[in-house]
Amino acid sequence: MNDKQLREALFRLQQKFGTPTTFIAKSVGVSREHLSRWLHNESYVISNELKTKLKQFIKGEI
Repeated sequence: MNDKQLREALFRLQQKFGTPTTFIAKSVGVSREHLSRWLHNESYVISNELKTKLKQFIKGEI
């Protein structure tokens, strides 16, 4: 899953369940500002470790 697909999956999750960015950020151990910046700015880069945590969150493993 590339960055664009990961962003789209998170936006779908937010729309489907009304999941706030703050809840997702706390679940994966980052600040809301950091996650929000990455979601809304394609040139912003996050670590592979965080990408893995976000993928796990989407799959419901976190």
